[in-house]
Amino acid sequence: MTGTHHGSAPGGPGAHAESAETAEPAEPAAHPAPAPPAGHTAPVEPAPHAPLRPAPSARIMPLPPERWPPDLRDLLAASHKDGPGRVNLFGTLAHHPALARAWLSLARVLTHEGTLTPRQRELVILRTAHRRGGSFVYERHRAVASDAGLTPSETSATAAPPASHPWAADDLALLGACDALAAGEPLPPALWDRLAAALRPDQLIELLILAGQCATMCATLGALHTPPDGGRTPSG
Repeated sequence: MTGTHHGSAPGGPGAHAESAETAEPAEPAAHPAPAPPAGHTAPVEPAPHAPLRPAPSARIMPLPPERWPPDLRDLLAASHKDGPGRVNLFGTLAHHPALARAWLSLARVLTHEGTLTPRQRELVILRTAHRRGGSFVYERHRAVASDAGLTPSETSATAAPPASHPWAADDLALLGACDALAAGEPLPPALWDRLAAALRPDQLIELLILAGQCATMCATLGALHTPPDGGRTPSG
């Protein structure tokens, strides 16, 4: 944020004194604005918009598909049902093919062989991405959230305080877990008890791995300034 520059007030410290004979007549004092009626507050002037800053360039440019290993191109083609917006993600991982294969293998398990429902999975991803400032991940999953069973209002509410939406108790527990994990805080015993009452042990483990995987991808893409397909953004 930048502060507003204020000039020195006439007659303040450092002002030059003038004699009564040579000083020019003082400007008449401005009348103070009338106080608002009791029970009302004066309107607040909107702050001027900060100038838009261009998004930084990618620190490691995603490789174009023709430079990917053939099996990575096959993986992208075979996973078209996962939605658009993954070309720059794959292109970034293509710089490290062995890591790309391992990472995408984990992502495939979490997406297609997981034990959480698609709705639970997208809640966890959207909330974690929001809390980690991962716009790349958030926007990509927001685009497919309805396919997982989230309503538009629920999707929007994943980026708002939980109390702003009438979430079910089980949803609130998932969101609370994402908030704690994204902040690097331990899960409170009461929260864990609520999660354990709603999820099986395999689902609890998957919840933790999914939130961690999402946070790692947000950190990676954000640090690299990886742009979304067809656009630019500085965060993951």
